[in-house]
Amino acid sequence: MSAFNRRSFLNTFGTLSASALLTSIAQPAWSRNLHRALTQADHRTPEQLAGDEDFWYYIQESFTVSPSLINLNNGGVSPSPKIVQDAMKRFHDMSNEAPSYYMWRILDQGREPLRKNLARIAGCSAEEIAIHRNASEALETVIFGLELKAGDEIVLSKQDYPNMINAWKQREMRDGIKLVWINLELPSEDEDYLVDCMAMLKAIVSQMARYENRLNDTERGLIDAAVNAVWERDGRDGTVDGVMAALHEAGHPQADDLATALLPFS
Repeated sequence: MSAFNRRSFLNTFGTLSASALLTSIAQPAWSRNLHRALTQADHRTPEQLAGDEDFWYYIQESFTVSPSLINLNNGGVSPSPKIVQDAMKRFHDMSNEAPSYYMWRILDQGREPLRKNLARIAGCSAEEIAIHRNASEALETVIFGLELKAGDEIVLSKQDYPNMINAWKQREMRDGIKLVWINLELPSEDEDYLVDCMAMLKAIVSQMARYENRLNDTERGLIDAAVNAVWERDGRDGTVDGVMAALHEAGHPQADDLATALLPFS
């Protein structure tokens, strides 16, 4: 699989925006400005974009968020862009004109083309794309779909998202699997404890990158090196995005594949 990162995502999304999302003759000014801003963002560093107020102004104009409030929970309930809101309203109105006709015969025809476009953005096959309403539902689909038998052990932490914890507890009650709990006592200044946490972190990231099969020695070494690099640079502020970036910087094809596998956790 070819290297895939946020910059290639931006480029791909810009291409799709031009060809599929923003092709209206009466294209509003905000969408033209956004497309231009995304195009000009190519070959610019994250540091340069971070300080470009014009760029973020065009991003901001693409949403309808209240200027009087600051939403700090975009991960849980992120607002939809204007173009998505408009499309949902338009298709909702269309569906209500003749539900069985427009929903089942017209709108349903767009499902597979949509999956193909999403696959282009994600850099994978359309067969690897499943459309869900939100991240919790998607993760629960994975959790409930894994082939596990009584006695199988699942390692998770007390700091996991509550909905995911409840999903695993359901499988524990239903299938008899064993949940092994880790409680990360952070922040901590105990060096031995931090070393243990680092080992657990590498194991968790490895499982995220390859949950069905074990990593080979090369892949395990690449994960270890990436986690070490992020820890040395960012400490406790390190993120999965940082690990993905470190993997891409390794310049190894297997590292690129591992980074792409971590995209769902970005």
